[in-house]
Order: sequence, then C-alpha cells, then structure tokens
Amino acid sequence: SLPENFPSLLFSTSGTSGSPKQCLHTLAGLEKAFNRLKTFLNVQRPIDTLNCLPIHHVGGWMQVMRAWVSGGSVLFADYKDLAHPGNTDLCAGRYLSLVPTQLYELLKSKHGATNLLRCEGIFIGGAHLSSELSQKARDAKLPIYICYGMTETAGMVTILSREDFTKGVKGVGQPMRGVSMRLDGDHRICLKCPGLGFNAKNSSSTNQDWFVTSDVGKEDNGYWEVIHRMDRVINTGGEKVIPDLVEKKILEFPLVKSCLVTSINDNKWGQRVVAYITPDSVDKKKLLEFLESSLSSYEIPKELFTAENLEITEGAGWKR
Repeated sequence: SLPENFPSLLFSTSGTSGSPKQCLHTLAGLEKAFNRLKTFLNVQRPIDTLNCLPIHHVGGWMQVMRAWVSGGSVLFADYKDLAHPGNTDLCAGRYLSLVPTQLYELLKSKHGATNLLRCEGIFIGGAHLSSELSQKARDAKLPIYICYGMTETAGMVTILSREDFTKGVKGVGQPMRGVSMRLDGDHRICLKCPGLGFNAKNSSSTNQDWFVTSDVGKEDNGYWEVIHRMDRVINTGGEKVIPDLVEKKILEFPLVKSCLVTSINDNKWGQRVVAYITPDSVDKKKLLEFLESSLSSYEIPKELFTAENLEITEGAGWKR
C-alpha cells in the first residue's frame, strides 16, 4: 500500500575508504534495476539464483529480487559449499554473484570449478579481477559476466558479456539498457539510470539527477574501464599514490589471492602506504623485489601485512 516512490529499504556499504554509507531505495526502483539485467539476458522465464552474499548489502538482496520478481527460486549457501563434491546440483541452472576472492578460492578446487561450470551465469564484481584469475576462469570455460555497479545504483549498470570475456576483452563492459554514462572534467564516472537510490542523508534528492561517483574511468568505443577511486588517493611526502593501481600490480604476483592498499598516519610522511595481503604464505621479500621493478619508490608499501583469510565484503572484496 506504500506509494511507488516511497524509500522503504536501506542498505549499507563499506568500501575501501571512509565510514560506511547508507542508501535508501524504493521497491519499485529495485525492480527497475532487475529489469536492466532481464533485458540484457533476454530471458522471459523465471530466474533462479544462488546467493552467497549477505542480503543486508544490495549485491545480496538483488539476487533475492531477481528470483522474487521473475517468479524463480533462490538458494542460500556459503560460497565454500560450492567446492564440495556432494553439491554438484547446487549451481545447476542458477545465476550466481561472486567477488573475485571467492572465485579465486573456488578455482583452487577441482570440484569448485566443476560445480561453477553448471551455473547459468556468474556475475563478478566488487573488486578488480586480475589477469591471472581471468585466464583461469577462461580456461575453466566458466560463464563469466564482469559487472560494475554500486549500492546507489542497486547493483550493476554495466556488464561485459560472457562472449566478450571469453575473447579476452578487458574492463567492465557496456552500459545496460536505460543507463547513461559520461565523464566529468576529472574523468570521474557520472551516471543516470532508473532506480537510482536516495542518499540516506539527503532523501529529498530526485532519481533524475546525474550521480557523480568516486570512480575514475575511461571509455573506448562503448566499453568502459574503471581505473581507480578518487577518494582513495594517498598523499605521502607530497607524492600522490593511487591504491587501486598498486593493488592491480600486487595481484600480478603469483599466489596473491587478494590485497588492500591503504595508509596509516606517519609523522614524517603524513601518510605511510601499507598493504594487507592474503594468503599468509606470500613471500614478502620476493613481492617487494617484484614491486621495485615496476613501481616508483613512493608507491611501494612501506609495510606488508599478510593473513590467511580476511572477511569478504561486497564493496571492497574483503576487509581487514
């Protein structure tokens, strides 16, 4: 009985920088976001999903919406369940959303790769997918779709088709139906789409406005690439370090599963670059030698912290 434009759902997001933000959405707006995907997939039948993400984040909730609105079904599971040999039917015919760290773990397992192959489609987002992990997914012939989106957009606004992914096309694909995208003077991605959410601190804003993201990107012949987040730039000793680019370089080092580059306060440098890396077995000495050959001295983390596992989040891939 609520009016269509009544914001009745609140989602939190905790990215790699700053305090958690909250965003309000309408149920009708979330349905519009689902319709973007339905149009892209060109399916008229009910959509069945498998959800391994928390539903208090929009990435998990949208998998419920996809099944609910289309008349399909949704299963809930821990992503680690997908590596079990007894769960061969868990993925069958279902759409699944994963962050790269989850995909990394599952592709280490023969049963994980076999089970994922039975998915109707696998949406990958939330963090950068390394070239090495991309190739492993191609070798396994997985039905991968690379996506870009955020809490404010109720999930994906661009998508790279599985055919383009198989061909080795990089980036996050093309805007979905009804999504408009442009770059501002600082090369930040600006977008407009049906179902754009309300900022919880300013619920009077309209969904017709352009949403200016913190993502710096580029566009080439209709295909988009996200380069880095503007609000994550680190100023150390007067030099600006872009954590996203350092993270991409670290992910090229063999055996690195995931990483987060950030800063801590430093009396001398103002901010000191540090990196959190998984798994714990990564050889930190060899990693630093690798980075010295490809990064400027001020970009190289002053400290490397390793851990075997880190909590996965929707926005950052994981958090310490």
